[in-house]
Amino acid sequence: MKQYYSIQENNPLSKIKALVYSIIALILFLFLAVFFYKFWYNLIQSTPILQKIIIYLSYNFVNTTPIGLFYEHFIGGIFLVPSADELVFYYALLNGNPVIFSLVAALIGYMLAQIVNYIIGSQMSSFMLHLVSKKKVYKTKRWVNKYGVYGIFFFNFIPILPAPLLIFALGVTKYNFKRLFIITLIAKVFEYLALIGLFLLFSA
Repeated sequence: MKQYYSIQENNPLSKIKALVYSIIALILFLFLAVFFYKFWYNLIQSTPILQKIIIYLSYNFVNTTPIGLFYEHFIGGIFLVPSADELVFYYALLNGNPVIFSLVAALIGYMLAQIVNYIIGSQMSSFMLHLVSKKKVYKTKRWVNKYGVYGIFFFNFIPILPAPLLIFALGVTKYNFKRLFIITLIAKVFEYLALIGLFLLFSA
C-alpha cells in the first residue's frame, strides 16, 4: 500500500483565524447578495432569455427530471454541500421519470462532482483544510489505508456515509485517481440499482 504524507492539525490560533475569515466572507457575500438582489431581479425580469432559463431550471429541479437530477447530483455531490441524493433519486422515480435516463443523469452529475472534490483536495488542500476538520480527513485516510478498495466501495455504497468528504480527503492524500474513480462509480451503480430494485418491488 502506498504511503501518504501525514496531515498536521491546525493550532487553535489558525482555527480562530480561519473561522473569522469565513465569517467575514459570509457576511460580505450576504451583503453583496442583498445589495445586488434588486439589480439581478430587474435584469432577469427584463431579459426574456434569462427568464426562460430560470423557469427551465426551476421546472427540472421541482419535477426531478433527469436534467434536474444531473444538476442536483452535481451540486449535492460537492463535499461542502449537504444533500440526500438517494432520496432525491427515489423521489424522481416516484414521479414517473424514466429509470434508465434518471440513473445515467444522476451518475454523471455525481461523478463529475467527485472529480471536482478530488481536484479541490489535491490542488487546494492547504486552504480547504482550514474549512474542514483535519482530524476527520486524517481519520478517513487511515481508514482507507486499512480497508483499501473495500473501504472506498463501502463508503460510497452506504447512503448515510459522507462519500464526497472521502473523495476530498483522498485528493488531499493524492490517492490513485483512476482506481478511486472506478471504485466510486461501481459502488454508486450498485447502490442506485438497489434503489431501483426497491422502487420496482414496491410499485409493482
